[in-house]
Amino acid sequence: MPNCQNCNYKWSWIDTLIIGFKNNKKCPNCGERQFIKLQGNKGVYILYILPLPIILFSRIIFDWSTPVFLSIGFFFILVATMLIPYTIKLSNEQDPLW
Repeated sequence: MPNCQNCNYKWSWIDTLIIGFKNNKKCPNCGERQFIKLQGNKGVYILYILPLPIILFSRIIFDWSTPVFLSIGFFFILVATMLIPYTIKLSNEQDPLW
């Protein structure tokens, strides 16, 4: 879990998950607004995108039925969402997207 860059408070899993979707959130301890640090995290998100084409092509190769395909897709989304908090780093300043 990431630490607040202002007070070094270790964020909880749920707070980190929320900032993963909102891009900024106030620290639960000191109230200072924290942002996702994008430098260095760009490579991590490839791990979330890479399995998508593999899952799509495996449906064609293995001739999966629609319920099996949707179950595997749902499982992938669930696992990816649960892992997001472990890949986030915080910053006091908002980084540019590009």
